[in-house]
Amino acid sequence: MDAIDERIIEMLQANARESFATIGKSVDLSAPAVGKRVKQLEEKGFILGYSLRLNHEKFGVKTKAYINLKIHQSSTIKTALNQIKYWNEVQRCDRITGEDSLLVLAYFKSNKELITLLERISQYGIPTTRIILES
Repeated sequence: MDAIDERIIEMLQANARESFATIGKSVDLSAPAVGKRVKQLEEKGFILGYSLRLNHEKFGVKTKAYINLKIHQSSTIKTALNQIKYWNEVQRCDRITGEDSLLVLAYFKSNKELITLLERISQYGIPTTRIILES
């Protein structure tokens, strides 16, 4: 990876939909040359994919919360992680160090949805919830 690749990645991080022609103007390359470099960066594993950022409030999200989960038994950590991370409300589910085993970030349209998730997650361990007030 060279400085041109780093600049291409920087521009794609800012706007993954940026045209190769626009990026090319910034790095003094043609659009096909930029496309070739991007493809190589993907093939080498530097670029893993592209994502979409959403305005969750427009979808009715009212509550965002971090939930620390202290697992009942260490043998269920992997099971809990592999199930919880696919729940609709869950944005992230990470295995962490310390007293707690998992850290879950979840979004809810109502506090009732949060309560329902807390009841579901309790089968794996003891949850501690922190509501996000402002991002």
